[in-house]
Formats: sequence, structure tokens, C-alpha cells
Amino acid sequence: MRLPTLLILILQVAVADSFRKVFGYLGESVTLLSGADPLWNISAIEWSILPNNTWIATYRNGKKNVDRFWRYKGRLSLNTSSGDLMISNLTKEDAMEYTVDLKNTEKKDNRNKIMLTVRKHLQKPNVHTLLSVSKEGSCLMVLQCSSPDKGVDFSWEIHPSNSTLFQFSNPKNQTSTLCTSFSHNSEVKFTCTASKNVQNASSVKTARCYEDKPVETGRFGHGVILGVFLGIVLGTILYFSRGQIKAALKNLKEKLTNLCTSCPEMVC
Repeated sequence: MRLPTLLILILQVAVADSFRKVFGYLGESVTLLSGADPLWNISAIEWSILPNNTWIATYRNGKKNVDRFWRYKGRLSLNTSSGDLMISNLTKEDAMEYTVDLKNTEKKDNRNKIMLTVRKHLQKPNVHTLLSVSKEGSCLMVLQCSSPDKGVDFSWEIHPSNSTLFQFSNPKNQTSTLCTSFSHNSEVKFTCTASKNVQNASSVKTARCYEDKPVETGRFGHGVILGVFLGIVLGTILYFSRGQIKAALKNLKEKLTNLCTSCPEMVC
């Protein structure tokens, strides 16, 4: 009894449906590959969905029908040579399992299953300037990048390359903040990229700092101003981590105003 049982198991594995995963994006087109042998001369194709095998596209006796199911009317294209099915203008409802049954002129048949997942493209992030201070030929700038999508990772690029002071992200608010310095009067391009799974979406902001007139540094050197600036920004991070974005910005502006008032030699 062992040999017949073994043969049955082998046959079951041999005829088991193959299964593939395909990803598509809302509003775009996707092609579901039938998996047919390239050497086959296909005589019949049946694409179906749902547990009751509802046909959505068929090819029999030389006749093609891609308007069998109302939800797909006008959106299907069937390649009768390969058996591949293209679905256009994808919707969320198109995400499901598809089955294709194939037959060739030698009366051989084959069945494959495809699981279609429909995704939404990442939206472009928004980049805006939180703070810009110019002093002694250098510009200290804080920029924030935010994304309307959840669960994204952020990365920054600066062109031309400059020394970045630091960067931090707030997952709760889907934001990333960049603190950087560069020469005033020079145009700098900042690129913020939001990433999730295998998708990327980027936004570019071009910024420039101007220094109206040369100012005597006196006892307030560039290093001291930079230290004060970093201290203020680091304090702001604590507010961001608690989700108090508006309060943090207000606090930051007040501190800078007080700093500029008490230090007339500083350009704000």
C-alpha cells in the first residue's frame, strides 16, 4: 500500500497549481503572466476570479471575450498567443487571486494562480524652512520634511555637498528635520526622500542665505553663535519628541528674538 500512496502524492504535487505574486499601482496597468510554455500553440484560455471561478476573459474556438464581467469591462486586454492578461486603470477591488486555465492544440492543459496586490504610490513629501540665520559669511538653516504617508523613512541630500550639523526624525508626526550650514549668497539644493517598501518619493527645495552687510564680530564670535544656535535647536528637539510642534516653533522664535535683542552685533 505504500507504493500506490507514494504515487498519488507525487501526482498531486505534479498537478498542483503554481502560485505567483504580482504588484500593481492604483490607476495604472499591470500584466498577469499566464505562465504558458513558449512552445505551446494555445487553443483555449480562461481567466477567472472568486471561489466560484467567475470568468472575466476567455479565448475559445478562435474567439476572444474580455467583457464577461461588468467590473472589468473596457479594462482587459488578452494576448491569445501567450495567454497573458493586462488589467488597466487598477482599483483597490482588483486586488485578489486570479486563475488561468490553458489548453494547447495537443490537448495538454495547465493551470496557474496569480495573487495581485494593488498599492498606492507614495506622495511627494513637503519641505519648508523653519529657520535661517546668516552670520560672518555662513548661513545656519533648519529645514523640515513631512510626508502625508505613514510609516516612511526619510533621507536627505545636499548639493553642492556641505557639512550637515545633524538630522533627526519624528515617526509620530512623519517628519524629519535637517540642520545645516553653508556659505551665504550661495544657492543650495536640498532633496528630501521618503521611502517605504520599494517605493521612493522626493521633493527638492532650493535655498539661499543673504548677508546684508559685514558686521564686526567683537566678543560674539561665530563659534559662540553656532553654539547658542545648536543649544536652541537641541532644546527644540525635546518639544518635537513630545509632539508639541507648534509650541516648539513659538518657543524657538521667542528665544531667537531675545538673542537678537540682547546681542545687537548679531545679524538675524
